[in-house]
Amino acid sequence: MVRWRTCLLSVGILVGQDDALPPNFVYLEPIEDFYDRSQIELEIIVTDRNDIEEVVLYYRFNDDIEFSKQKMHVLYQPVIFNVVIPLDEVESGFIQYYFWAKDEYDNGATLPSGGEDMPMVLPRSEEHTSELQSRSD
Repeated sequence: MVRWRTCLLSVGILVGQDDALPPNFVYLEPIEDFYDRSQIELEIIVTDRNDIEEVVLYYRFNDDIEFSKQKMHVLYQPVIFNVVIPLDEVESGFIQYYFWAKDEYDNGATLPSGGEDMPMVLPRSEEHTSELQSRSD
């Protein structure tokens, strides 16, 4: 009986300890092009041995100096996080962005690893607007 309790206590300590490792990311390539005058939706998978406390998207358009920040929300799976950049914040040109996450022990990481110094860049297309105009004619 004592050995059983010792084993359970050991497992509990291992599961509840800080692994000192930051969260891991799996980038989900957007399946749609980004168009002018439409909201942007992004998803990412974030995993860790400990609970994920926060996932944030940092983004800016074109040559803006400052990044805007949006907290991401859990979707239908506990490791998939989602955010929508509302239409009124979307600008023409291109978007630069990176993800940041931390676990319950404040171990944090960015994707890409360079964070704001090396953000991902996606162009925005104006074709969608042209397609909509040609359909209405």
